[in-house]
Order: sequence, then C-alpha cells, then structure tokens
Amino acid sequence: MIKDLRFDLPVGSLLLWCVFYARIKSRYMMKHPEKYSIQDRYDFAMQVINKIKKRARTETIVYGRESVPRDETVVFYSNHQGKYDALGILGSMDNIPSSVLWEERRADRFLAHEMSFLVNAVLIDLESMRGKAKGIIDAISMIKGGSNMLIFPEGKTDPTKGNALGEFQSGCFACSLKTGTTIVPVAIWDSFKAMNGNNIFDHVTTQVHFLKSILYDEYKDMNKQELSDLIRARIAAKLKEIESGIG
Repeated sequence: MIKDLRFDLPVGSLLLWCVFYARIKSRYMMKHPEKYSIQDRYDFAMQVINKIKKRARTETIVYGRESVPRDETVVFYSNHQGKYDALGILGSMDNIPSSVLWEERRADRFLAHEMSFLVNAVLIDLESMRGKAKGIIDAISMIKGGSNMLIFPEGKTDPTKGNALGEFQSGCFACSLKTGTTIVPVAIWDSFKAMNGNNIFDHVTTQVHFLKSILYDEYKDMNKQELSDLIRARIAAKLKEIESGIG
C-alpha cells in the first residue's frame, strides 16, 4: 500500500511548479545569498508552504499569536506529530522568520534541501550523539546571532500516536539555557492528519496554539531536565484542554 498519499499527491500535483520554479528559484537564492535577505527567503518559503497546504486540503487555526514577541529573539518548543508540523507552525507566525532545528536525514528529500535553506534551518543528525551535540551547538550559535528557532523536543515523529504527547529529549533545552532567550511553548493538534496517511478526500483542520511566553528569569535556575519538564507540562495541559473541549 502506498504510504502518505496526503503528502505525496499535493507535492506531485505541484511537480512542474516545484521543479521549474520553486526549486530553480531556491537554488538561485542559495548561490547568491547576498542578493536576498532572510526575510526574502522566508517569504518565498511561505509561498511554497501555502501552495502545498492548499493542495493538501488543510486549514490551520491559530491561537495565541499575540503571545509571540516581535522585538526579541525567541525559541519555540513544540510537540511533534508528522510532516506538516513545521509548515503549520511557520505559516502561523504572522511573517516572523524562524529557523528550524531540522533532522538531517529528512533534509535530503525532494525540495526539503531547498526549503531548509529558505528557512535558515540548522541540520541535526539524530542517529548519533556527536551529530546531536553538533546540531545543538550550531542552533545555539544561530540563536545568539539573533535568529528565532523552532525546536521539536520529541525528535522523531510517530503519526500513529495521534495527538498523544511523547517524551522530550532534554538536551535541546540547552538552546535556551545557553542563550537566555524568551521561550514560547507551542501545542499543535491534529497536525498528523494533514500530510500523513492516505485519506486524500477529507478536509483537515489543524490547530496551532502559541502558549504564554516564559522569560529567562523564570527558568534561569533550572537545569535542562527541569526546563524540559516545565515546557512539556504546559504543552500537555493545553492538549488536555483541547481534548476536553475547553481550549
């Protein structure tokens, strides 16, 4: 059985546009980075994302966008469900560029290499301790340089778990402890339905919830595990609210 038609068909239906426009333009930007600002690249990435979203019959409802600071560097930590997660979150940020801590293996896929460049992604090898450490160090450097960063502490995805929350890997929280940046936890809901699975006829509505910001003074005395537990608890509480119909 073909896997993930909800992803393959939208991308396939845009194949000519992707190959002869999006990919060519992205690679030109990669060869001539001096001609394009981070905002220029990010704006083009949003064009690609919005086209794929439309073809995937996916709508995302955004909550708490006012919680996202616009005048300072922010690290976003989100639960992780599937292929659509980063697209749904980045497309909900009201034109605020954010880098992504991106699994290296997934960046080798069609158009993913170009997309990772457009959003200024930091690649991380989740298969080795050295690769993980290097990815975190590179992300810390980017954040210190003023780049927002989106991180999925669960690491890999498992769409079969649905909206259930997995365990967090505490190492990635060094990105905040080493930089002292404001944290915005993010809770996503039904994101696994958007581009995973084979039901190509359903219209899917996902949710992105930007939760209350956590300032450095609130977590500066914590270690990585304590900070991980704090953020996971806040995301878990929001998911429970959504499930019960409250949030």
